[in-house]
Amino acid sequence: MLYFNHAIAEGRAAVKVATAGRRTARERPNPSVALLTEYANQHDRAPLWLWALTPDWPLDVGTKRAARIAAADLTARQARYDFTEVAWKERIALRRAVVDLLMTEREVTLLEKVQADREAQLEMARRRLEAGAAARGDLDRLVGDAVADEQRLHDARRRASGARSALAATIGVPLAAVDSIQLTWDRLDDPGDIDQAQVQRWRQEALLARADVHSTVVGYSVAEEALRLEVAKQYPEVHVGPALTWDHGVHRLQFNLSLALPILNQNAGAIGEAEARREQAGAKLEGTVDTAYQEIDEAIRQWRLALERLADARGPVYDAAQHIYAEVERGFEAGSNDRTELVAARVAQSLAELQVLDAVRTAQEALAMLEDAMRRPLEGPEVNIAASTAMLPELK
Repeated sequence: MLYFNHAIAEGRAAVKVATAGRRTARERPNPSVALLTEYANQHDRAPLWLWALTPDWPLDVGTKRAARIAAADLTARQARYDFTEVAWKERIALRRAVVDLLMTEREVTLLEKVQADREAQLEMARRRLEAGAAARGDLDRLVGDAVADEQRLHDARRRASGARSALAATIGVPLAAVDSIQLTWDRLDDPGDIDQAQVQRWRQEALLARADVHSTVVGYSVAEEALRLEVAKQYPEVHVGPALTWDHGVHRLQFNLSLALPILNQNAGAIGEAEARREQAGAKLEGTVDTAYQEIDEAIRQWRLALERLADARGPVYDAAQHIYAEVERGFEAGSNDRTELVAARVAQSLAELQVLDAVRTAQEALAMLEDAMRRPLEGPEVNIAASTAMLPELK
């Protein structure tokens, strides 16, 4: 994904553009040279050419140059933060795509098992109805359940195809390249709990970990430097130009000093625009910080609710479905239960497993939401990688 993803490639190119702007900001403006010629007649009517060489050298010093360089440096830093945010968003999209694909494929497998059992139930119900051992309503109820489960199966297959396409798009490769990959996730069914004290500590550290917050902070500094530059433009822009003139065989050296006088306006319009952009950047910064805290708090609540739902899904109802199926299976092997009871118990077990599967999906989505809000991985090898890279000095 880091190599093929188009958004990441675009973000990497944006960083290069902003970094190149640092060099541009430090370049001195080139001088210009004017060659003047004049044709004149002397008193004796003899023709004479006069000529002069006049350079113009702008002085790039002081606040204008410093503000321009500072703004370029800050823009390059903001581009790096924006690229970090893009990479993180694509990482979260990749995580969600992998989870969605794995969970949907397991859902398809369970629903195919349920469909096979429903067909067996319908066949046995028809025989019992023909033999007068079952009511018509029992068969109609089974038909309704079979139709609903078949619809769920088709919907799950459609979502599995969409998840595989989303995974390929996130990585940046053709769909055929993903079809041959066998995905695994060691702790997919066990998202695990997180210590609440640790979550609260991460909440306090989140603003230092979120690249979007850093980007808006730097964006405010860029607006501040832009205002500083516009204020500096109130003052005259100085140009110096020594000149050489040849006049009737006489060489003359001149020194020219030109100023761009701000007498018709004091750059008030541009300064007003820069002040408004700085105010806008400040409002964006406040909004980004507030949004970050709202996302973190909501992610923590959703995570707790998802863990509660997962615990309930694996609670008494799930245990009862497993226990009943095990008892009926043993009874069927011993001859005390018929095939109808065995298939019904297996359907109930599969439906209970589907409930657990849906709860696991919700827990994984809540964990992804929490990771996204905290801007840090919370499980897997990335935790160790993040811990080791946190000890490295910041790249300049």
